[in-house]
Amino acid sequence: MRSGNLGKWLVQGTYPRLYVPVLLMILLASGVRYHFLIGSETAEITRLAEAEMRRVGDTMLPLLAAMPEGDVNAAAEVLQHGAAGLGEAWASLRWQVGDADPVELAEPPAPVAAPAWFLGWVTITPPVKQFGRALGNGRTGRLTMTLHPEPLAGKVWKAVEVQMRISALNIFTILFLLTLLLRANMRTLRRLSSATEAFRNGHLGTRMEVTGTLESRAMAEAFNDMAGKVQSLVVSLHDTQRQQSEQLHFQRQLIDALPLPVLVRDTSGNPVETNRAWQRLVDSSGVADAALPGSTGLLAGARRAGALRTVPLSAQLAGAQANEIRVRMADGTDRDMAYYQASFTSTSGVLAGTIGTLVDVTERNHAQQALRAEKDRAEITLASIGDGVITTDASGHVESINETAQLMTGFTMEQALGQHIDEVFRLSDEPVSRNVDPGGERDTISGALQLPAPDVLLHRSGERYAIEYTASAIREADGSAAGCVLVFRDVTETRNLRHQISWHARHDPLTGVYNRSAMAERLTHAIFVSRNRQSLLAVCMLDLDHFQAVNDAHGNRLGDRLLKETAKRLSAFALGPSETVARMGGDEFVLLLGDQPDLASIEARLAALLAQLSTPYAIDDRTVRTTVSIGAAVFPHDDANPDTLLRHADQAMCQAKSLGRNQVHFFDVQRDHAVQTHHTRQTRIAQALLRGELVLHYQPKVNLRTGAMIGVEALLRWQHPEQGLLGPQHVLPLIENTDLEAELGEWVLREALMQMRVWTRAGAQWEVSVNVAAAHFHRPRFVERLKELLLACPEIDPRRLELEILESAALDDIEEMRGVMRECQDLGVRFALDDFGTGFSSLSYLKRLPAETIKIDQSFVRGLLQGGDDATLISAIVGLAKAFKRHVLAEGVETPEQAARLLELGCERAQGFGIARPMPAADVLGWARARHAGLAATPSAPSPAPLPAGSPHRPTSAA
Repeated sequence: MRSGNLGKWLVQGTYPRLYVPVLLMILLASGVRYHFLIGSETAEITRLAEAEMRRVGDTMLPLLAAMPEGDVNAAAEVLQHGAAGLGEAWASLRWQVGDADPVELAEPPAPVAAPAWFLGWVTITPPVKQFGRALGNGRTGRLTMTLHPEPLAGKVWKAVEVQMRISALNIFTILFLLTLLLRANMRTLRRLSSATEAFRNGHLGTRMEVTGTLESRAMAEAFNDMAGKVQSLVVSLHDTQRQQSEQLHFQRQLIDALPLPVLVRDTSGNPVETNRAWQRLVDSSGVADAALPGSTGLLAGARRAGALRTVPLSAQLAGAQANEIRVRMADGTDRDMAYYQASFTSTSGVLAGTIGTLVDVTERNHAQQALRAEKDRAEITLASIGDGVITTDASGHVESINETAQLMTGFTMEQALGQHIDEVFRLSDEPVSRNVDPGGERDTISGALQLPAPDVLLHRSGERYAIEYTASAIREADGSAAGCVLVFRDVTETRNLRHQISWHARHDPLTGVYNRSAMAERLTHAIFVSRNRQSLLAVCMLDLDHFQAVNDAHGNRLGDRLLKETAKRLSAFALGPSETVARMGGDEFVLLLGDQPDLASIEARLAALLAQLSTPYAIDDRTVRTTVSIGAAVFPHDDANPDTLLRHADQAMCQAKSLGRNQVHFFDVQRDHAVQTHHTRQTRIAQALLRGELVLHYQPKVNLRTGAMIGVEALLRWQHPEQGLLGPQHVLPLIENTDLEAELGEWVLREALMQMRVWTRAGAQWEVSVNVAAAHFHRPRFVERLKELLLACPEIDPRRLELEILESAALDDIEEMRGVMRECQDLGVRFALDDFGTGFSSLSYLKRLPAETIKIDQSFVRGLLQGGDDATLISAIVGLAKAFKRHVLAEGVETPEQAARLLELGCERAQGFGIARPMPAADVLGWARARHAGLAATPSAPSPAPLPAGSPHRPTSAA
C-alpha cells in the first residue's frame, strides 16, 4: 500500500478504523505483561539467590564452627571457598565469633549485560543472610552473606530480552495478517459500490462478478439475487397497474347501482367518489356536503341543484348521536339520517380511506325515543330502591337486572342478559325456578301479599349472602304471563350481627370457650341430667400454676397465647356430649365431666388431664412449662346448687395449690369451714399490711466474750387492733407459698433499710439480719429489687445487711440458689444459714452455699446443759464453721450457764431472750447505750460477759 493513501485507507469503513485501536491494545497488553513478567522474574531470582545463600551457609557454618578460634587464615579460606559457590553475585562474606574481630571478604560488583536504564528501573534489595551457631566454649559464631543486586538484575534482563524478541515476532505477524484482511475487504467494497451505482442509474441487468474470497463471493451472490428480484418486481408492477384500472371501472358501476347514498373519502377526509343516489339526495334536499359528520366540503365541485337551501347543521352535529344528522327535505319535512362508514385498506393492509352511506332512521328514532323514555322511568325506579330486582321472560331468561342485584349475584348487566335465572340467581338449597314460575301457572292471586322467603344466595365468586326474596309474574294486557320479576334483599349483616351478639354473650373472647354465664346454664342442665340418670357429675376448677411468673418473665402477649393453648387442650380433652369447658377469668377454667359411673373414673380422667396439661407448650420460639392445680366437687356427693358447687371446686383447687400444686384435690365438706377460715385470715393479713398494722421488732446479737452488741435481727410482729401484739406464728404459716408472702418479705426489707438509715444518722453501725422466705428469694427479679432498695439508701453500707435463709430453701435447686446468693454478695450483702443442722444434707449445703454465718438452731441450745448429744452437735457445727471459715451464732440463749457453755465450745456470738427480748426500733438505741454503760462499769472478769439480770426464760420468737 502506498504511504500517500494511508490516511484515506484508515478512515474508510469500520474495520480500517479499528487498526489503530488494535495496535494500541497490543502495546497496552504487552506493557502489562512485561510489568508482571519483570516482577515475577525478580521475585523468582531473589528466591533462588536466597536459597543458594542458605545452601552455601549450611555448608560453611559447620566448617567455620569446627576451626580453632583465632585461626584467621583458615576462616578466610573457608569463606573464599564459599564465595566460589555463590558465583559472581556475592558482595561480602563475614565471620565473627562473639566480640572478636570479624573475618570478612568483599568483592566489587561485576559488570552485567543489562542496559543502564533497566538497572535503574528494576529495584532489587541486596540479599543479606545471617547464620548463627553456638560454639563449644559458650560463645556464638555469626556468618553474614551479602549479594550484589546488579548480577541479579542482569539475570532478569536476560529473561525479559528473550520474551521481548518473541513478542516482537508475534506483534509483527498479527499486524501483517490484519493488513491483508483489510486490503481484501476494501477490494470487495469497491466492487459493490460500482455495481450499486450502475443499478441506481437504471441498468437493472447489472450483476457482480462472483470471484475472490468466500465473503466476497457470498456478497456478490446476495447482490445478484436482490437485483434479479427487483427487476422482476418492476415488470410485475406494469401488469398490476393495468389490472387496477379495470377493477376501478367495475367498482364505479357497482357503487352507482346501490340504492343508498354512498360517499368514498380518502384518509384526509377528502371526497374521492360518490354514487348517483348520493347526488340525487343532494339535489332533492339541498343539503350542503359540509353538513356531514367529519366532512369539509366533501362534494366541492360536484353537481348541485340550482337553488340549494343549506341547513345550518354544525350545532346539531356537536350533539349528534351515532353520526346522525337531521335533513330538511324539499317538502319542508325533517328527516333523520344515520351516517354509517367503514374503513378500507390498500392491498398492503394500510388504511386507504372510508366508505360511508346515509340511511333514513326517522321512524326508528321515534320508536326508540318512546322506548327509552319508558326504560329510563323503569331504571330510575329500580335504582332508587335498595333491593335487588331481576326480570325474566316467559322462558326464565334474564331481561333486566338492577345495580343492587348485580353486586349481590356477581353478574354484570352484559353477563346476565339472556342467561337462565338459575345461572344468575343461584340458591344454596334448590334452584329458584322450582319456586318461581315465569309462565305464571303457579302464580298467586294478583295483588295478594307474599311473605319473603329466606334462603342463601351464592355469589359468582363463591361468597354466600343470606337473603329474603319474593317472586311475581309479569302479565300482558290479556292476562297471559310474559315473564317474572324477582325482588330480594341482603340480610347477611343482620343475621351475622345477631349470631355475633349471641356468640359473644356465651363465649370467652380470648380463648373461644364458654364464658361464666354459659357455664352457669350448662352446669344447671348437667345437674338436672345427672340427677335423672343417677350418674356422677364432676365440677372441676383448674388454675395454671405460677401463671403470674410467666406473665412477669415473658409479657402479657405470651401469657394470652398460653391461655389459648391451654383452652385448646381442654377442648380436645372434653369431647363427650356431657363434657364442657369454660373460662371463668384470668387463668381459671372450669371443666364439667358428666355421666361418670364412679369416683375412680373421675380420678382417672383428671390424672390423664394433668399429664396432658403438663406437657411443655411451644409458643413462638420459646418452650413454656407449666402445670395446673385442679379442684373437683362431685355431684350428688356434694348435693349443692350450681354456685355452691363452683365455690367448692374453687376451694378444692386452692387446697391443691397449698399442697404443692400440679395435683388434683377433691372437695371435702368437712374442710369447707377450715378453708373459708384460712381465706378469711389471709385476707385479714393482706389488709393488715395495707393498713400498717404489721411492724418490725429487733432482737440484739452480742459477742459473748466481750459483751459488745454486734447487730440486730428484724422480727415480724402484728399490732392487732383487737388482740394486741401478735407473733409471726399468727401470720407466716397462713401466707406460706403465696404471693402475699413475697410482698411481705419485700416490705420487711424496705422497712429494715429505712430503720438502718435512722440508726446510721444516730452513729450506730450495726448489722441488721432479715429473714427471707424461699418463695420471696426465688422470685425472678429478687436481685434487681434488692439492688433498687439499696440504691434508694446510699448512706447504708450493703455489708451491714445480712439475709437469713433456711437451708431447706435450697432443696428445689441449689445451683440456682447459689447463683442468686453470688449476685447478692456482689452487691455487698452477706448471708446467714438459719436453723443450721435441722435440715437435710447440711454438710453438702455448707460446702456449696456461700453463706458467711451459720446460725445454730435454738433446739440444740435448749438441750445444751442436759447432758445429751446437743453439746456434741454444737461442737461439731463450730468445728465445721471454723474449717470453712464461717462465723457461727447460737439462737435461743436464755441463761448465763448456756452462754458460758457456748463459749467453752467455741461459739462467741449469740442472741436470745437471755440477752434481750425483741423490742421496737425506738428502744434499741437506749438498750444499746445502757448495755455499753453497764459493760464499762463492770470490772474485767473472765468470760462470758454478764447477761442482763431478770431475763425471763421463754422460747425465742423468730420471724
